[in-house]
Amino acid sequence: MMKQISKRFKQVINYSRRHVEDLPILRKGIDRMYQKRLMNHFEYLPTLDAKDLDLVSHLREEGVFITSLDAFDVSLASIFLTQAAKLKQSLILPTNLEKCSQPYMLATPSQVVQYPEIFLLGLNERLLKIAENYLGLPIAYHGMYFHRDFTNTLPKKSKLWHLDMEDYRSFKVIIYLNDISNDTYGPLQYIPKEITASVVKKTGYRYGYINDSLMSKSLSEKEWKSCLGPSGTMIFMDTATLFHRGKVPSATDRFAVFFDYTTRYPKRPYYCKSSLPDSTLKTMAEQVSNFQKNCLLWRHANRM
Repeated sequence: MMKQISKRFKQVINYSRRHVEDLPILRKGIDRMYQKRLMNHFEYLPTLDAKDLDLVSHLREEGVFITSLDAFDVSLASIFLTQAAKLKQSLILPTNLEKCSQPYMLATPSQVVQYPEIFLLGLNERLLKIAENYLGLPIAYHGMYFHRDFTNTLPKKSKLWHLDMEDYRSFKVIIYLNDISNDTYGPLQYIPKEITASVVKKTGYRYGYINDSLMSKSLSEKEWKSCLGPSGTMIFMDTATLFHRGKVPSATDRFAVFFDYTTRYPKRPYYCKSSLPDSTLKTMAEQVSNFQKNCLLWRHANRM
């Protein structure tokens, strides 16, 4: 009971902070500081090769880039997919699935630490450098979420259309762990960048979730795009600038891994949560370089 009260109290505080910060007189100052940081950090952005520069350019233009883990790094793919297959087997269905309050289940921290290669993929230095070039500032890695999405459940939260609000831009990497050949398999869906901006303006959207019925009044379903592909498909997406949602699967449960990043100066830091407890993060940090460690333990990293 006390835990629920504490959670509700925190939600009210965050809601109040968000609305105070969005007062025009405060928001202008916060936005100017963000732009100043971008300008100051530009010359310090990591160097990328032509292939990764093209990825970043495409992401800036479209807000989404789809490839495969094999194409990204074939040696990394072999290790990752082997460990992911083992973790996948441990996500056992709840006994009373019909009573489950969520449309998905997540691997627990204790399950994740048994397969550290999965979590540590999110700290791959090439991946972090791509993220930093896209976001324009030093990176905060918020962790990895290993999903099993249930079939035929009521859409809630991330299963509804929304924009992430933690930062001005967001950087997420999603890897499918089963074949997503059509919409019945629960693909990640999005609305193209320029159309998202139009819908935001038309509806006055600021926060929260939009169901299919309301979205279809503003936009034809023909404009809803699905990210399809076989197991190992790798999706880069800016979830702060594209309306997106995970479609509820109807053919079979969907398995996918989500890696979550913002800058170390997020627009709303109180909404940024780590997927693992601090003690576990510090253990993970012992296995990585200082560059990676600063992205993982970003709250403790030196500020610019």
